[in-house]
Amino acid sequence: MATIHIDDSKPFPNIPAEPNNRHESFADFCKRQASGLKLISDEIEQENREQEELRKFQERSVERKKKLLFDNLDLIMRHRDEILATPRYANIDAHYAIKGGGLYVGPLHTSRAFNIAGSNVGVNLRLATLLRIWETDQFRVDCKCGATALVRSFSGSPLSGCSRATAYCPECKRETHVANRSFGNYFWYLQKNLSEDVETVARHVIAKWTLAEAEHEKKVTEGKYYDPRPGDDFHGDGTPCNLETMINELKLKEFDEAGTR
Repeated sequence: MATIHIDDSKPFPNIPAEPNNRHESFADFCKRQASGLKLISDEIEQENREQEELRKFQERSVERKKKLLFDNLDLIMRHRDEILATPRYANIDAHYAIKGGGLYVGPLHTSRAFNIAGSNVGVNLRLATLLRIWETDQFRVDCKCGATALVRSFSGSPLSGCSRATAYCPECKRETHVANRSFGNYFWYLQKNLSEDVETVARHVIAKWTLAEAEHEKKVTEGKYYDPRPGDDFHGDGTPCNLETMINELKLKEFDEAGTR
């Protein structure tokens, strides 16, 4: 009798997950082939290719921003209070500055996307939130140079509680490794703060809409509108500030201050 050997060193392919391997009867297959209809149309494949190109471009952009942030982390920390007090700085996207994850819980998502009534809404970890996280002892490490390094990545297990983390020093620009801190204090604290950012955005949208309704009702009462549409009076916060602009403005500010001394 022949012996069947199964090589379990490699996982079996996940056939149902492949779109072109969708289950269909032989009769349906023949009908579809005869009509020239593909399961995945050329237009869909083109869209997928374009989205993949866009994804790769965004990855390169994120890596550039990440390097820019840490290269200028000393500048950012010197102006921490100003950043927290300035909404256009405080709301800058900083989801790429810290990452983590662990066994059983997977990666920590510091960027969340929502589809609301067909519109894509993204909520990312804000710079202000990141700076407040870095004020906690869990995310601070003594550096050999005498300064304080800030945790920017971690991994571990929620079951054992063990973790390993990497911190970056804004003064000497070196990395420091730290172990034996609570994984949960990393993971759940970050997740809690991101959830608060999502809540902030949701409440802000509600407040903006309430204001728009009140403003529009006022105009209707004054006879300025014949076809009331509250959406016409719904506005955002204006043009957002990006990391590059903030860093340039802070550098110019320090330059001007040095010139007046």
